[in-house]
Amino acid sequence: MSRGSPGRAVLPTTIVVVVATLAATIAAAASRRYPAGAVVYRVPVAERVVALTFDDGPRPPFTDAILDVLRDQGIVATFFLVGENVERYPTLARRIVREGHAIGNHGWAHRALDGLSTGAARNEIAHGARAIRQVTGVQPRILRPPFGALDARISGRNGVAAEHDQTLVMWSVETRDWATRSPRAVAVGTLRQVEPGAVILLHDGGGNREHVVTATRWMVGHLARQGYRFVTVPQLLNLPDPRGRR
Repeated sequence: MSRGSPGRAVLPTTIVVVVATLAATIAAAASRRYPAGAVVYRVPVAERVVALTFDDGPRPPFTDAILDVLRDQGIVATFFLVGENVERYPTLARRIVREGHAIGNHGWAHRALDGLSTGAARNEIAHGARAIRQVTGVQPRILRPPFGALDARISGRNGVAAEHDQTLVMWSVETRDWATRSPRAVAVGTLRQVEPGAVILLHDGGGNREHVVTATRWMVGHLARQGYRFVTVPQLLNLPDPRGRR
């Protein structure tokens, strides 16, 4: 787009803001069942739903390719974004929101929170959330701690995550896509672990993730044939508890 035609940017920007506002509203609603500071691994549900999640992005060309797969299959996912990557690839971060996916906070520089001072952990979470908000318009309400590293200072009603109004979302299905470059190994290992309400951990950043793109295409097709429906993490968190609990 040339600088001489600023009017052409109005419609796309408006769409991004509207979608971002909707995503933020959904995320805020989700916190009613799982309050800020709570730690979630999977969600008890009565239906065959799963949440695909991708960490460490956005990172071209892998995030782009994964988004293409999700678009072609007509499904949604959740991307836990690293703040410095959001600033580095703002167009890609906005595409995630524009195409209806949820986004969560994965810290500013992917530093293990349990190895930081309390002040540094606060800064890592706040800086990551601020980058996401400034670039996409979405205030993240869900946080995945880098490496899954937690301690009592981070979680709980009085922890650092709660101070930033963020629910801690871990995972129930470990794909180990960081340990292998085999799409088949990632897909088969994942499918063996899936159950209703599962949160599946994948990576679109942090290295070469071409095998994740292929594995994602295989997995979503197989799970769809098994009758699974794909939801974002905020949607999953807000589904009714079949046990009648709140």
